[in-house]
Amino acid sequence: MKKKHLFKKFIDGDLSLALSFWVFGLIGLLLLGLIVTLILPKMIFVRLFTYPYLIYASIGIWKSSEKYKGKKIFSILAKIMVVIWNINQFFGLIFSLGGI
Repeated sequence: MKKKHLFKKFIDGDLSLALSFWVFGLIGLLLLGLIVTLILPKMIFVRLFTYPYLIYASIGIWKSSEKYKGKKIFSILAKIMVVIWNINQFFGLIFSLGGI
């Protein structure tokens, strides 16, 4: 049987919730945003380039939180943050379009 690649494990929700949320979610989004900001300083571009990764991260974190066996509050809080990140990204993108 072939071993699953790390990114496949993540999107399937097979990584721990802590690893999924903190590494792929928070740290991944911050690093990607920082790198894109250094290359393309206009906020609209940062949002456009980070949105696909946010969707990917949201799916993995959501699935991981569904499989989480620990305290239910951590699963709920992770889902709340995923929703907040997506709302923020969506409205930030809409409002950034006005500044083009």
